[in-house]
Amino acid sequence: MIETIERAAVSARPEDIQTKLRNAPAWLRSRMNPRPSPAPVRPTRPAATAQPQTRSLAPIIGWIAGTCCPGVSRPALGVQDGETLPEQFTPRCMEQIVKQSQRGDAVTLTWGHDGPVIGSTRDLDLLFRMDGITGLEFEARLRDTPLGRKVLAEIDGRSLGVSIGFMKTKSWIVDRDGVGRMRVVDSCRLHHVAVLERSATLRPAYSGARCYGVKDSGPGCPQHLRHAAQSFAFREIVAQAGVKR
Repeated sequence: MIETIERAAVSARPEDIQTKLRNAPAWLRSRMNPRPSPAPVRPTRPAATAQPQTRSLAPIIGWIAGTCCPGVSRPALGVQDGETLPEQFTPRCMEQIVKQSQRGDAVTLTWGHDGPVIGSTRDLDLLFRMDGITGLEFEARLRDTPLGRKVLAEIDGRSLGVSIGFMKTKSWIVDRDGVGRMRVVDSCRLHHVAVLERSATLRPAYSGARCYGVKDSGPGCPQHLRHAAQSFAFREIVAQAGVKR
């Protein structure tokens, strides 16, 4: 009989149940007011981990290496001072460019000024380094793309001129013996380095800036390319200094 009352009272209001059971034993009241059971936990599937999207790059078919701004340039127009003067980069400025490229700022190697991009520091296809004599240097991979094949065909076993595009942020003018008035670039932001086609009418501002290339699918740039570019730049630096060899 107790079980029948217990079950029949389930649908009543809570206050009605308490009234009816006010004189019932404690064990019965506890059975009629059980602690609510926790809600069943539904098993959940582990969240899918997002896979990073990677861009596939074409195979390496060649390498090029060169110098950017060795010695003193031909006279160039300065936007800030409005004078057409020879320019020279300070070691501090060139080291700043290397750090700029290493911290992820995008610098590109282009086929001519305003031309298509051969490689970028973002992809690590373009690297810069600093040499105590020849200054800022670069090396770059050539990928198996229509542009990469075109550049390789133009430069393989030979050399091409190099020009740079940059924005000066700090410079001054000095009067140097043997040179005259010239502009010293102490800080700048490098935008791109341009490899000039053999048929290009534009000449590099720095006569010693050349790059050499070769067909090679290895993981690293062949050292003889860098040495060839350094030798060319060194001869121009010596000639500018008027040193007889």
